[in-house]
Amino acid sequence: MSNFFSNIFLRNFFKYFYKISHPKSFNHNRRYWPYFSVERNAQGFLDKVFYKNKLIADNTKKNKPINDTCVIIATGPSINEIDMAFFRKQEYDYFGLNGAISLPDTNFKYYVIIDHDFIQNKFNLVTQILENKKCIFFTTPRCLELILRKYPYEEVQCTLQIIETITEKKLERFLGPKIILSQSLNTFDIIEDSNFGFSTEIFNAVYDYYTVAYVALQIAYYLNYKRILIAGLDMSNFTQPRFYETVDDKQPTRLEEDFEAIFLAFNASASFLKKNKVQVINLSINSSIHAFEKDKFQQFI
Repeated sequence: MSNFFSNIFLRNFFKYFYKISHPKSFNHNRRYWPYFSVERNAQGFLDKVFYKNKLIADNTKKNKPINDTCVIIATGPSINEIDMAFFRKQEYDYFGLNGAISLPDTNFKYYVIIDHDFIQNKFNLVTQILENKKCIFFTTPRCLELILRKYPYEEVQCTLQIIETITEKKLERFLGPKIILSQSLNTFDIIEDSNFGFSTEIFNAVYDYYTVAYVALQIAYYLNYKRILIAGLDMSNFTQPRFYETVDDKQPTRLEEDFEAIFLAFNASASFLKKNKVQVINLSINSSIHAFEKDKFQQFI
């Protein structure tokens, strides 16, 4: 108990010291300093992340996929309508989002979580990802900090890669300043003839548009997949539990409130991806996202 209060005292002291010793634009880093440090390349992209002077994430390690098709597994209720054999095919690489780890016997090559509330509330699922030696886990600085409060960094088995997210034109650089995007900043990719972004260099930053599925789409593009199948992208049944939840343990969501921005962002990304010869197929037939071609999972099993 004394160690607990000692740690809380130290954290609060470090936060206060950081606040008074750094400009206001750096305030979001109070929870990271002095435990974390980072290295960036000449372009400012995030290369390496250190925790207590130990390298824990190396974004410079490239992971070129063998397969040309990936499956992004979101968590809409329609997942329960798909034959589980679809999630066990050798010729597809699987991306898990949030609670997708609940699917039995799926070999997740990649995982993406950007929601720190999910880290807090569903940590029993997060630990399954951390213990997967074959998985590359993309997450944010905020999520990483929460994970390492709960889980010894020496015991992390997955490969961590850290991404920084742009939300509402704001980017809080990991141990750097907050950046407000404007038309004068051309460092980040903006889709032609739209007000929406789509990152082609994920370690510069990625756009989130309030859904982890949009982040995963940018990662899949960066990894050079030519065909992207998306399962569970329903966006049409917000009152229902996600496929891995029950009515009693359902977590709240803001997807319904943010749906217009999500809808328009996917529309813009569809145009960009088609132009760049990437086929995206939405396997949720009744999805409210109409940006991509729709098809039944049976065609790919």
